[in-house]
Amino acid sequence: SVLGAAGAGGIALAAAACAPATGPTPAPSTPTSTPATPVPWPLDESRVLASRATFGPTRAVVDRIRSIGPAAWLDEQLAANGATADARLGSSFPSLTASNAVNSVQRSADQNVLFRELDHAMLLRAVYSENQLYEVMCDFWSNHFSIWRSAKWMTHLKTRDDGDVIRPHALGRFVDMLKASARSPAMLVYLDNYSSNAYSPSGVNENWGRELLELHTLGIIKGEQVYTEADMRGVAKVMSGRTINWTDGPTKYDYRFEKYWHSRDAVSILGGQWSRPARTDGAQGEADGNSLLEFLARHPSTARHLAFKLCRRFVADDPPMTLVDRLASTYLANDTAIAPVLRELFLSPELRASGGQKVKRPYEWLVSSLRATRAEIDSDPQGHASRRLREVQWGLGQPINERTTPDGYPETAAEWVSTEGLLKRWEWGARLARNKLTSTTETRKVVIDPAALLPSPLPATTTDLLTALADQVFQFPLPAPHATSILAALGVSPTAGATTITSNANNLQAVLGLLCAHPNFQRR
Repeated sequence: SVLGAAGAGGIALAAAACAPATGPTPAPSTPTSTPATPVPWPLDESRVLASRATFGPTRAVVDRIRSIGPAAWLDEQLAANGATADARLGSSFPSLTASNAVNSVQRSADQNVLFRELDHAMLLRAVYSENQLYEVMCDFWSNHFSIWRSAKWMTHLKTRDDGDVIRPHALGRFVDMLKASARSPAMLVYLDNYSSNAYSPSGVNENWGRELLELHTLGIIKGEQVYTEADMRGVAKVMSGRTINWTDGPTKYDYRFEKYWHSRDAVSILGGQWSRPARTDGAQGEADGNSLLEFLARHPSTARHLAFKLCRRFVADDPPMTLVDRLASTYLANDTAIAPVLRELFLSPELRASGGQKVKRPYEWLVSSLRATRAEIDSDPQGHASRRLREVQWGLGQPINERTTPDGYPETAAEWVSTEGLLKRWEWGARLARNKLTSTTETRKVVIDPAALLPSPLPATTTDLLTALADQVFQFPLPAPHATSILAALGVSPTAGATTITSNANNLQAVLGLLCAHPNFQRR
C-alpha cells in the first residue's frame, strides 16, 4: 500500500534519479595530509567518504569523520580487523572455524546449515561492525576472487576460503592473498584445477589458468590485455598438480600439491618476463607456481587492473584513468600492500567530487537500509531472520556467494537499475519500515523501532520532520519538492504539525519506507 500511495510519478522519479548524475561536478580540492589540527570536510563530502568506505553511512560515522578528520578516520579503519563484529556472532556459527573435513560431514547432512551460517555472519558483520572498511573490503575481495558456492558438489569449501583467504588478507598485501587463493580448495574445485593432471588422459586443465590472468591478476581493461592464449596455457601448466587431499582424516579436502601430476614442460610467460626451464620431475612445481604468482601480483598490469576495479567500485562506473594510474603507482611502490592504495583512493579529490555517481547494488542497499533504521537482527543463523534475509537477497537479485560466473557481481548501475529491481527495493523497504520484513508470528526476526529514529527536539512541521529524517537517519538531502510529494501521497499538509506523522504509526512507517525507496538513498 505504501508503494501504491507514491504513484506512478514516484516510480518515474526513482528510475530517473538512479541514473548517473548529469549536473555540474564540484571542483575537486586537494586533500591535506594528516594535519596537526584536523580540518573537517564539508558535510556532503564527509558523507561521500562514509557512503563509499562503509556499508551505509550513519550519523555516528559522519560525525566521527568530521570530528577527527578523514585521514585520521581512515587510519582507524585501516588498522582494524573483524574482532568487534564477531563478538555478536557468539557460538552459533561453528562452521566458520571448523575444518573442511568437519564441514563436509555437515554438508552431507544438510548443506543449508553451512550456507546460512556463512551468509548470516557476513550480513551481521556488514551491518554492525565498527570496522566498516574492513568488511567492505572483505566483500570486494570475495567478489574479486568470486566462487559460486553451489556450482560443484564441494559446497562446504567456501566457508574456509572466506576464513583463510579473504578475511586474513583483506587489508594486507595482495601477493599474500593471491598465494592463499592459489591454495584454496574452494577455488581449485570451482575452476577445475583440482583435476589438472598433466599425465592423465584429459591433461592439464586450463580453466583456472585463464581466470587467474583475466580476472585475478593482469586483467582486461577496456578491451586491452597484455597476455596471450599461449601465456594462459603456460600458467595452467605451472599450476598443474595443485589439488585437494582425498585421504580420510582431519585434513581431508584441504590443499595438497601432487608433484606427479605437475607438468615438467619449459614455460615462458609474457615474452620471457617470467620463465622456467624444463624440469626433470615435479618436485619444484609448487615453488615455481609461487614464483609465478609473485611475478603476476607485482606486474604493472595487475596493479592497473586492481586500481581500475577499486575506482569502479568506489568512485565511478567509468573511473578517471588519472586516478587509476596514481593508485597503480602506489600499489607497486608499496609491494602490493592494499592499505596505502585505499588511503590514496579515499582521500582523493576525485572521490570527494563523485557524490551520487554510484548506485548501490542490491546487497549494499539492503545492508544500508538495516544500518540506517538501526534494525535489530536476530543472530541465530538457523532462525527465521537469517532465512528471511537470504530470501530477500535472492529476491533483490544479489545473493552473496551465489554469483554463477567467476567474474563476480557487476559494479555498474546499468546492471542493476531496472523497473523490477527498483520496485523490489520499494517493497522490501516498506516491509522493513512496517516490521514485516520477517513474520510477526516469529520470535527470531528483524525489528526496527520507528519512534527511536525521530529527531529530538521534534521539528515543527511535517516538511521539517521529513527533511530531518532524511538528513539524520538516512544521510541524504531531501529536496523540498520531494518532501511535498511524499506528504501529498499520504494526504498530509506540508505545513501541518510534525505530530500529524509521529502520532500516526501508519504515517510514520510509510515515511520511513518511502525514504528507504527514495532515489537519493539508492545512490552512494
